Amino acid sequence: MTALEKSQVSRAELTRAVAAARGGQVSASVVRQDGSPDQTAIAFNVFNNLLTNDGIRAALYSVLRRSNYRFISIFRFRDGLATSAVHVDREDLKIIQAGEVADTATYCSYVRAGDAPFVTSDASTDSRTSDHPARETVRSYCGIPIFEPDGEFIGTLCHYDLVPRDPEHLDLELLVQVSSAIARSGLVPPYPTLEST
Repeated sequence: MTALEKSQVSRAELTRAVAAARGGQVSASVVRQDGSPDQTAIAFNVFNNLLTNDGIRAALYSVLRRSNYRFISIFRFRDGLATSAVHVDREDLKIIQAGEVADTATYCSYVRAGDAPFVTSDASTDSRTSDHPARETVRSYCGIPIFEPDGEFIGTLCHYDLVPRDPEHLDLELLVQVSSAIARSGLVPPYPTLEST
């Protein structure tokens, strides 16, 4: 299976999972029917505990650590622009904000436009991103929408990197559960006020 085919399968899985999460069908049991531990449920419980006790950035860092991607963010949109409301860079935890860009200069715009996940393992070879301005810089991306309980789009939860990454290394079910939990918590920060430089 090619990387593009894997991305398409991942997108289909995410789409089904997002639909299930919108209906409130998010699993919570930490033990599978066969008695083995459910790693996704365990990770989600860790996320929830950190969200409650240490805040959204610490909670997202726990999700990032389960992947090989460099970044995890919650992106928001306003007036034709996009930026992270929460941002974690595994290589430099002091960086708390991604740069503000035109909303069409981020793959999150695909998520917003379709109210659906968007996944690319290597944007430089993905025909869907052939005209995208970030194609040669942000090479891999996996983003899912964050919806208010009433179905209104809030923003995106995304993993991304500057090098190609295989989305099979992500726990897609965990991302969907995290997206749903963040929305229900009311803790998604608004579009940030950025300081002028």
